[in-house]
Amino acid sequence: MPLPQTAGRKLKLFQKTDPHKQWWTLDEQRFCAKCEHLFTGHDIQLTEDAEGIIHFHCPTLDCDGTWADWQYPDLHL
Repeated sequence: MPLPQTAGRKLKLFQKTDPHKQWWTLDEQRFCAKCEHLFTGHDIQLTEDAEGIIHFHCPTLDCDGTWADWQYPDLHL
C-alpha cells in the first residue's frame, strides 16, 4: 500500500487502520501518552517499509508512540 498523497487519502487510511479510535477529520487532536504532546492527524508521520507496509509515528522527535499510545485529549471547554 503506497503512502497517501492527499489529505483525503490519509484520512481514509487512518479510518481503515486505527484499531483504537475513530477518525472524522485530520484536524482532530490526539494526546500521546508516551511523550505527553498534543497533535493533530495532519502531524502524524507515515513511513513505508521495504515490504510496502505503512507505519504510523508520533510527530514528536524521538518519540516511538503509535496508535495504542494516542488518546483523545481531555479538553475542558
